[in-house]
Amino acid sequence: MTDNGVDFNGSTRLGSGIAKAKGRLEWRNSLPYGKVTVEGTNLRVTDVPEAQIDASPNLDFDINGRRIQVTGVVTVPYAKIVPADLTGAVRPSSDEVIVGQEQTDPLKRFEVVSTITLSLADRVSIDTTGLTGRLAGNITVRSGYDKVTSATGELNIEQGKYTAYARKLDIQRGRLIFTGGPIGNPGIDIRAIKVFPDVTAGVNVRGTLLQPRISFFSDPSLTQSQIVSLILAGGSLESAQNRQAGAGNELLAQGGAILAQQLGSHVGIEDVSLESDLTNETSLVLGRYLSPRLYVSYGIALTQQLNVLKLRYSLGDRWTIKTEVGTARGADLFYTIQK
Repeated sequence: MTDNGVDFNGSTRLGSGIAKAKGRLEWRNSLPYGKVTVEGTNLRVTDVPEAQIDASPNLDFDINGRRIQVTGVVTVPYAKIVPADLTGAVRPSSDEVIVGQEQTDPLKRFEVVSTITLSLADRVSIDTTGLTGRLAGNITVRSGYDKVTSATGELNIEQGKYTAYARKLDIQRGRLIFTGGPIGNPGIDIRAIKVFPDVTAGVNVRGTLLQPRISFFSDPSLTQSQIVSLILAGGSLESAQNRQAGAGNELLAQGGAILAQQLGSHVGIEDVSLESDLTNETSLVLGRYLSPRLYVSYGIALTQQLNVLKLRYSLGDRWTIKTEVGTARGADLFYTIQK
C-alpha cells in the first residue's frame, strides 16, 4: 500500500466455487485508476426459483477515472433457466418516461463499457413457454458503447422440444443467430417435427425472436391446412387427407384435441389425439411405440359403442404390416417406393 494507492491479491468463496481478484488501484483527484483481474470457477452467481447459474469468469477491468472498460471471457458450466410465465405481459413503450426519477449529472456518472465473450458449456438448459432444450455455443456481448446491448455469435438448441398447437415437436435444428443487433432480438432458425405412424409433420420458424415467421411441412406432402390440422388434432395420413368437418365441428375437434393432449400428458401417453374416418366418425385415439418397429393404437368412438385396436409393424425400410381389430378384422402388407 502506498500513499495514494493499494496493491491487492485475495480470494473468496461463492457457492461451491472460489473467486480470485488481484490488481492495483490508485486515486488521482479523488478518482480511481488502475487494473484489476477477476478469475473464478463454478461461482453460483444466480440462485432463484427462475434460474440457477454457475459462472467461471476471467475478466480484466481497466479503470480510468470515471470510465471502466471490462474485457474477457465468462464460461457457464451449468445453468438451469425456467423463466416465470409472462403470458399477457406488455413490453414498455420506447417513449416511456418515469415521472419523478432523480436525474444524475452526466459529468458525475461512471461509464462502464464491456466486451465479453459468453461461452455455454454442456449443462445449460432452458425450459420456457413453448421451448425446452439444451443451449450451447458462444456469443460476444458489447455493452455501453451504444444505447442498446448488442451481440455477435450463435447459440444452438440441442435435444430440445418446441410446442406448437399443444403438441411437443422434436427440434431437429435450432439456432439463435446474433449479428451485431440488439441481444434481445436475435435471428431464429428452428425446424421441429412430430412423427406420426405414417406421416411426419413439422414447422419451420424463421425471422427474429420478436417477429417470427412460421411455415409448415410434411412427408409425404400435405396442404398447409392439413398439416396444421394434423399437428393440432393428431391422427394419421389418411385422417388428415379426409378430414372434411365443417367450421363448427372443426373448432370442436380442435378443442377436444387439446384436451386429449393434456389428458395424455397426465397419464403418461404422449400420443393422444382425435381421429376421423371416411364416415366422419370421430374417435379418441391413444397410441404408443412399444418398440422402435411396433406401434399400437386404441381408438374409442365418441358417438358409438365402437372400439378399434390397430397395430403397425415395420419389417424394414420398405415393408410394413398393418392390422386392425374392431367391427371387422383385417391385415395389410405395404411396400413403400421412395422417389
